[in-house]
Amino acid sequence: MFDSVNGLVTSLTAESEGEGVDVIDVALGGAGVVVDLVGVAVNPLGALASAGVGWLLEHVSFIREPLDALLGNPDEINANVDQLKQAALEMKVIAEEHRRDLDSVSGWEGRSGDAFRSEMDTMAAEYEALGSTMDGTAAIYALSGALVCELRALIFGWISDLIGELIAGALIAAASAVVTAGGSIAAYAGYAGTRAAMLATRMATRLSKLGAAMARMGGRIAKLADKMQGLVKGLERFAEYGGYAKTAYDAVKPYEMPPANA
Repeated sequence: MFDSVNGLVTSLTAESEGEGVDVIDVALGGAGVVVDLVGVAVNPLGALASAGVGWLLEHVSFIREPLDALLGNPDEINANVDQLKQAALEMKVIAEEHRRDLDSVSGWEGRSGDAFRSEMDTMAAEYEALGSTMDGTAAIYALSGALVCELRALIFGWISDLIGELIAGALIAAASAVVTAGGSIAAYAGYAGTRAAMLATRMATRLSKLGAAMARMGGRIAKLADKMQGLVKGLERFAEYGGYAKTAYDAVKPYEMPPANA
């Protein structure tokens, strides 16, 4: 049971790590990834006004839209991941404690005792498997958040690079405005708009790839949710079985003799 579920979790997590290659050009980190959001409050287009070429904003401001589309809440994502990991740990602790508790019925012999121990060992394995699905869900959820944040950082860098390039050219165009009767500014504004449109197309392609990747991530989480639901449903059968079996054992186990000085 555990090996089968753990194999599924490992496979789905590895697939999720590989999503980064298509979206951000590199594979995502594995277990323990912490989601961080770069430049949330920073507007890379603000440098245009600071450099005295704010007139370019109306021609390139649309390239900020992908950044706004990729805003997220890293603290909330990390908190949810931590909660899932804590729940997974609790399931594994329950499984470990349950296996230790089986020692208390080691004296129960015969087919009924063997059947009880087998069922209880199965229950421990299912708790372990449940913990594994929670760990896997946490990992894929974190990887999904990291993918969004990493793409935002990548796009932020692209925009910043373009703005730096455009500022240098805009300053030259502005300096030439008197000589060209403003023609240099008009021409450069058109050039800047074209460059921004090219970058917008590039960013749109990545956003499309991100959307497809997130859909696949959601599918993997859904698979683990189905597995988790099945395990929880299966564990319900042990509540009644375990109670009846333990009562039967207590009824037939040898009584301990009281101390001689009682």
